[in-house]
Amino acid sequence: MRPVAEQTTDAVLRLMLVDDEPLSRRALRQLLDLRRDVAVVVECADAASARTRLDVVDAVLLDIEMPGDSGLELAREIGARPLPAVVFVTAFDRYAVPAFATEALDYLCKPVTMPELDRALQRIRAHVARHRLPAPPVPPSPAPLFVRTGRTEELLALDEVDCLEADDVYVAVHVGARRWLVRQSMTTLLAALPSHEFLRVHRSWIVRRGAVRALRSGHGGLHLVLHSGKQVPVSRRQAARVRVWLRGTGQSVR
Repeated sequence: MRPVAEQTTDAVLRLMLVDDEPLSRRALRQLLDLRRDVAVVVECADAASARTRLDVVDAVLLDIEMPGDSGLELAREIGARPLPAVVFVTAFDRYAVPAFATEALDYLCKPVTMPELDRALQRIRAHVARHRLPAPPVPPSPAPLFVRTGRTEELLALDEVDCLEADDVYVAVHVGARRWLVRQSMTTLLAALPSHEFLRVHRSWIVRRGAVRALRSGHGGLHLVLHSGKQVPVSRRQAARVRVWLRGTGQSVR
């Protein structure tokens, strides 16, 4: 298998060539290289290698007679999923009937001409347009905290934070044994933090769920025990919310 650079846009069809004959792959590649709307991102010499890269391509241009599993066997496996699309490229016309039974889009006989290739690519593009799922939106990363210790100011990633503690006009940010001050109110800070990960468990405390090791009750009331060893009090009015939050239901419990 020969991987090729995969820097393509959504408008470019990402293709895989599967053929055990290097000269056949080269001839097909030369035709494809004349087009700017396609990119060969993977070349394979057998079905076994092709199986490992199906998720990175829109379509497979597939030979039939190869060592190991044939192209027909691979196409039957691919046929159970909408993508990638399959176009057979083979030296034999006798496989056309079983080939189309795999739901292949086209069947080209070598040597392939440019008009034949254009027709197949048009079918691939139409098929991909029907079945390609839109990319899921990527949620913006939470902004880091801007913290201060003495004359030092730092940006602190939220996944480093254990808990936050009210400290007069400041909020103390705890990371293990270290402590920074932020000149903001608890309410303002909480509004800017991811609601599924941070919860105000007490009037004076906000805790990050990933920092919690245990919930413990004792004579002093309910406490969260953090991986750092710190114990954070939980108010009675927040106890039920804390239990729901720790179970990770994915719902905001503020």
